[in-house]
Amino acid sequence: MQAPVGAPLMTRLGITARLVLALTVASGVIFAVVFWVNYRYTAEMVERQVQAHARDVVQAAVQSIDDAVRGVVRDQKNLVAALERASRLTPEGVRSLARGHVAANDEVFGTTIAFEADRSPLDGKAFAPYYFKRLNNSIAYASLATLAYDYPNKDWYRQPKELKAPVWSEPYFDEGGGNVVMTTYSVPFYRQVKGGPRLLTGIATADVSIDWLGRQITGLRLYNNGYAALFSRKGVYLAHPDRALVLKETIFSVAERMDSRMLKEVGLAIGRGDSGFVKGRNIYGTESWIYYAPVPSTGWSLAVVFPAEAMLADAYKASRVIAFYCAGGFLLLLITIILTARTVTRPLVTMTGVVQQVAEGQLDLPLPVQAGGEVGQLAQAFVQMQQDLKSYIERLTETTAAKERMASELAIAHDLQMAMLPHELPRRSALQLSALCRPAREVGGDFYDVRLLDEQRVFFIIGDVSGKGVPAALYMAITVSLARAVLQQEGISPAEALIRINNELSRGNDSCMFVTILCGILDIASGELRYANAGHNPPVLLKVGQKPVFMELQPGLAAGCLDEYRYVEGQLDLAAGDLLLLYTDGVTEALNPDSAFFGEDQLLAAVAEGGPASGLADLLFDRVATFAAGAAQADDITILAIGRTTS
Repeated sequence: MQAPVGAPLMTRLGITARLVLALTVASGVIFAVVFWVNYRYTAEMVERQVQAHARDVVQAAVQSIDDAVRGVVRDQKNLVAALERASRLTPEGVRSLARGHVAANDEVFGTTIAFEADRSPLDGKAFAPYYFKRLNNSIAYASLATLAYDYPNKDWYRQPKELKAPVWSEPYFDEGGGNVVMTTYSVPFYRQVKGGPRLLTGIATADVSIDWLGRQITGLRLYNNGYAALFSRKGVYLAHPDRALVLKETIFSVAERMDSRMLKEVGLAIGRGDSGFVKGRNIYGTESWIYYAPVPSTGWSLAVVFPAEAMLADAYKASRVIAFYCAGGFLLLLITIILTARTVTRPLVTMTGVVQQVAEGQLDLPLPVQAGGEVGQLAQAFVQMQQDLKSYIERLTETTAAKERMASELAIAHDLQMAMLPHELPRRSALQLSALCRPAREVGGDFYDVRLLDEQRVFFIIGDVSGKGVPAALYMAITVSLARAVLQQEGISPAEALIRINNELSRGNDSCMFVTILCGILDIASGELRYANAGHNPPVLLKVGQKPVFMELQPGLAAGCLDEYRYVEGQLDLAAGDLLLLYTDGVTEALNPDSAFFGEDQLLAAVAEGGPASGLADLLFDRVATFAAGAAQADDITILAIGRTTS
C-alpha cells in the first residue's frame, strides 16, 4: 500500500531505503562528530603550543632586554657614584669618565654628564660633554652646551631634575646630539658644596639606540612567519618589522584606523603593565595569536604575533588527511549497509507483495516459505493470520446477518412501541396538551397516555419502567395494556386504577421489574384534578402569576413490587391558566460532556420561561438537548404538559 503524498519522507520510503537512510545518516553524524572533535582537539593543542612557545620566547626576550637595560642602569649608578665621590671634578676628568663609560658598555650608544651652570667645572659656564658611537664603532665627541641645543630644557634633563629620581625617557630623535632615535636613562647626581648641603650638580645620561633595540627584537627566532614588536609605556612602536611604524605610530592609532577593539584592549593592557594572550587580526588584517608581557625595568612591553593560518597549517593538513580517510571509510560502510540491507529485506519485500494480494481478498494465495530466523517466524505468523482471517470473515458474515436481523426486529419493535402511544392528543377548547417520548435506545420503558373518559373528564398517565431496552419495552407494553383495560370500568378512580395495575404486575414477577406511575383524572370544566402516585417524580405545577414549584405528593410504592398495596389519592384544583408538567427522570438526569446533570433547578427555569402547555414538551426537550451538547442520551425521556385555558 502506498503512503499518502503528504506523509513524512520516512513513511513513503521502502524498508530497504529507510534502513539505508537511517544507517547512513547515523554513520555520517558519527564521522562528522569524530572529525570535528579531532579538528578541535588538534587546533586547541596547536593553540596551547603556540601560547607556550610565545610565552617562552617573550620571557627569554624580555629577560635579555631587561638584563641589558639593568646593565645600563647598574653602570649608570656606578658612573653617578664616581661623580659624587670625586673630591674635585675637572673638565678633563669629566670627559674621561664619559668617554670611558661609552667605551665600556656595548648597550650604551652615548653618554653625557650635563652640569648645572653654577656648579660646573667651567666656573659658572654650562658644561655638557657628550660621547657617542659612530657606525664604525669609533667614539665621537660633541658638546651639548650650546645655545641651539639648550640642554637644561630637554626632557632628559628637566624630568629627573624635577622628580629627583632616575627616569627613562620616551623615545625621541636626538637632533644636535647623537642624531639618532634613542631612549635615555637620566640619573641626577649631587655634590656637597664647601661644607654646605648636598645640591643637585647635574644629570648623567646613558642613551640606548632604538636601532639596537630593534636588532634585539627582530633577531628573535620565531617560527611560522611570526614576528615581534616592542612598545613604550604609551603604546609607541619602538621596534617592528615595518620600520614605517617605529616612533611614528602607536598601537592606539593603528587600532583606531583598523577599528580593532582587540588592539585597543592590548594597548590598554600594555599601559597597565599586564601580560596576556589574545586572538584577533594583526595590523596586516591577518587572523593571529598575540602574546605580550612587560619589560620590568623600563615599563616597555614586548609582543609576539603568530599568524593563525600558518600555525594551523599542520592541523589543516592533518584534518584533510583524516577527512579523506573518513570519506573512504564512510563510502565503504555505505556499500556494506546497502548490500546487507538488501540481503535482510529481500524476503520481506517478496512477502509484502504476497500479503498485499491477500489483503485484496485472495485469501487462498500461498505465502512463500521463509526458512529460519525472524523472517521465517514472520512468514509462519502470516500463514496463521491468513487462516484466522478466513475463519473471522466467515464468523463476521454470520454475525453481521444476525445483527441485521436484530436491527430490523428492533426497528419493528420501536414502531410498534411508538404505535402504542397516542397518535393525537385530545382537543378541547379549555384544554392544552403537549407530549413526547424519546427512548435512549431503539426501544425503551417510558410511556404516557391521555384519553377522554367523557366530554368533561380526561384521564392521563405517565410511567417509567426500571431498566432499558427490550425487557423494559415489553414491561411498558404490558403496563399500557393494563391501564387501558382498567379504564374500561365505569367510574374507576386514579387510586383504584393503580391498585389494579399493581396487582396484575406483581403476580409472577420473577424478574423483579417495576414501574413508576403517576396518573390522574382532570375535570375540564371545574378544574378538579384527582391523582395517584406510584413512586414517580413529582410533577411541576405553575399557578397563574406564581413561580413553578414541585407538587407535594405521597410517594407511593412503584407498581409491580408488592401485591395488594393501597395507593392514596390526592386532589388539586387546576385554575384557568394553570399548567401541570409531568416528566420522567431522563429529563433531570440528562448529562452534558462534563458529566453534570440537567437538574431540577434548570427544569423549573425552563417551565417558567416556556410559555403555554401546547408547546412546552418540545421546548423542554430542546433545552435538554442544548444542555447535553452532543453527549449520548443516558435514559429515556418522556414529557407530558397539561394546561387549562380561560375559554
